[in-house]
Amino acid sequence: MDNMSPGGEMADDWEVVATFLRTTADGLLELPDVASVATGAGAEEIGSAPPPVLRYELFAELLDTSGVARLQEAAEAVARCCESHLEVVPSAEELEWIVSVAAQEPIAELAERHSTSARGMYRRLEKMWARLGVRNQVQGVALAVERGWIAPPPVRAGGLERPARL
Repeated sequence: MDNMSPGGEMADDWEVVATFLRTTADGLLELPDVASVATGAGAEEIGSAPPPVLRYELFAELLDTSGVARLQEAAEAVARCCESHLEVVPSAEELEWIVSVAAQEPIAELAERHSTSARGMYRRLEKMWARLGVRNQVQGVALAVERGWIAPPPVRAGGLERPARL
């Protein structure tokens, strides 16, 4: 990302996020000596070492109400910028799932073919829809057709025609 140079407000957003990340990294490197004490050690082993916490003063400026709001806005702007340059493409297996869903194949059959339960298949599909940035199978199939990942389902006079099974 070093060779990318966003301009205007986006540059400001990137700087806010970068400042937060730098501050967080610095804070993580400043762990007190107690971090070297074994887990489960008693008071005698710990002695007077401070508890293993990040120092609040390193984050105070970014963690007040206005700082959090600004960081959230900046992070969302950066995420939108990144997403606009990133095309998520389904794997070959996911494409098969999308074709099966488009063909209105019962989820139980799809699940059996992939050696999982119907509930497990629903979970896999939900994760895939989320990764593709859609809310449900209708939007997922529409996205796949729009992007050219799959052919549109055949249409007949009375509605969708179910393609022959392989």
